Amino acid sequence: MSVNEVQPPKKKVKGYILRRSPRAMVKIPIVIRGVDKHGLSFEEQTETFMVSKYGARICTVHELEEEAILQLRLQGSDHWTDFRVAWVGCDEAKLAGHIGVEFIQTTNFFGIPFPQEDWGASAPQ
Repeated sequence: MSVNEVQPPKKKVKGYILRRSPRAMVKIPIVIRGVDKHGLSFEEQTETFMVSKYGARICTVHELEEEAILQLRLQGSDHWTDFRVAWVGCDEAKLAGHIGVEFIQTTNFFGIPFPQEDWGASAPQ
């Protein structure tokens, strides 16, 4: 997100925060590569845990830092895309090894059809 863009506020509905896009719990084989928090280059075959239009939650054995820029491709594909590590799971939340990633350029990378959202019209008051 550039300095001039404003992130729309997340809306709360009965204790839950609505996201920019619905999530699909789906395991998709992927490959990620980049540099871990110790400065070591890596390439890892892994899978998604959950995906959306804007990113995914994936599993990794590498220690990564938030804001790191890495690359991802579908297994069997030669097309790499850049993504940003948005959050890193922790032991306390039982999410160690999970990271949330956000695509730098939003596309339908995973090929999953998501419904068009209109949170303003559909959110209960």
